[in-house]
Amino acid sequence: MKPLHHHGRLALAIVTAAAALFCTVVVAVPIAEAHGWAPAAWIRFGLRPACHQIPDRCLDLGWGHLPVCARCAGLYVGGLLGLGFSLLVNRRVRPSLGWFIAVTIPSALDLAFGPLGLPNLSNWPRFGISLLPGAALGLLLACAIDDLSKPDSG
Repeated sequence: MKPLHHHGRLALAIVTAAAALFCTVVVAVPIAEAHGWAPAAWIRFGLRPACHQIPDRCLDLGWGHLPVCARCAGLYVGGLLGLGFSLLVNRRVRPSLGWFIAVTIPSALDLAFGPLGLPNLSNWPRFGISLLPGAALGLLLACAIDDLSKPDSG
């Protein structure tokens, strides 16, 4: 694990803040809708490309369903955790391919169950099994940000 360089740490902080804002918006949309804030519907519509938004597959935290499904919510929160971890420890943590495949297997099996006629997981387990693949992607993104933000050496 190599430490992040100065420019990489700054860029990572900006991307992590943007990811935190995105996750906050995802949670805030149903709260805003429940309180009658009309622009929330436009925000939900704007998030449509990020997920299918099938209500039965979305978590409901008590105000209405989130504008992303449970699996996407897990990936987004996991990604934020991976980015935040790299920023917190100030290190490049690159998960191995084998580790990435291992943490992805539960989600892949759940995806395969439907077409095979087997029952799918409910929303909270679906969220939970998506956290680790999301975190692995967040760690990989942190490494990429660090690589891309290195100042030119010549």
